[in-house]
Amino acid sequence: MIKKRKIALVVKKISFAEAEEADNLYWSKKSEVYRLKALMDLREMVFGNIKDQSIKKVVYKRSIHEETET
Repeated sequence: MIKKRKIALVVKKISFAEAEEADNLYWSKKSEVYRLKALMDLREMVFGNIKDQSIKKVVYKRSIHEETET
């Protein structure tokens, strides 16, 4: 007895060029704000929370007569 599936299996084979075209069409229809938000989300997924890893300026104050380690 074959049980009928509630959700049909669907496989669509397309070329890389067709997939690229579909992606470009999708993103061209989105607003600039939405695209920027998506980019920021992607960046956070790849690099983590960048706000906690900001660059800090460190300055060492010393006398001009003090010898340096070189």
